[in-house]
Amino acid sequence: MESILLATDGSEYARAAAKHAVELSAAEDLPLYVISVVDERRFNEPALSSTELATIFAEDHATMTIADVRELADGTGVNIEGDTRHGIPHEVILDYAREVGAKTIVLGEHGEHEEHFSGVGRKVAEAADCECVVVEGPQKA
Repeated sequence: MESILLATDGSEYARAAAKHAVELSAAEDLPLYVISVVDERRFNEPALSSTELATIFAEDHATMTIADVRELADGTGVNIEGDTRHGIPHEVILDYAREVGAKTIVLGEHGEHEEHFSGVGRKVAEAADCECVVVEGPQKA
């Protein structure tokens, strides 16, 4: 079964991508999967230290970004499944896209992973077996 996959990190660019992904899912009548990745290069597995607190914060942030997408889609009829995973963002996104049969991957142009489109988005777009849509951030007035 085909689906739409949104990769989100909660940034303003990811929020713009979320709006696009919800609209695309509704228009194509496809389920929307949402993935938020806790970057293992920045947040390794905790060991009862300050790293543990940072990892817990990153996990909570990832969970909240998925909840934000669910709220955004409320009333649209779009079926949303979300997941938070640990790993290297572009690798996790690509693996999850294959897992959920993504027809399209939607990403924000920039993100919170300290890598802009030349990083995570570029790597996903270059290696994906499906269409990738990179959404620019909200237009400034």
